[in-house]
Amino acid sequence: MNAGSAVRARVYLRDSARAGDRPAYEVIAEAFREARVVDVSIHRGILGFDRSSGLLSARPLRFHPDLPVVVEATGERARVEAALPRVRAALPRGLITLSEVALLPPDGA
Repeated sequence: MNAGSAVRARVYLRDSARAGDRPAYEVIAEAFREARVVDVSIHRGILGFDRSSGLLSARPLRFHPDLPVVVEATGERARVEAALPRVRAALPRGLITLSEVALLPPDGA
């Protein structure tokens, strides 16, 4: 993807979330890739907050087995938005955010 403007979608969910027999984060990432959003990452969190469950943490004595996961996809608005119906269908509960972002080339590019 060239330098310029793009949209970043962040999908916040729990590690235990399922879409059928698969982890929801896999189905969500696949939905973005199938919509030709090529910059997709999945991040596991060590600390997060969930309205219904409170603090989710990997710290000793506060360990919660269901830590947060974020699927992040950056690309052209039309492609990101094309994936959203399938993303929503795979998301049992969670949060989706969309942000305008500026893409910058790495140094030396």
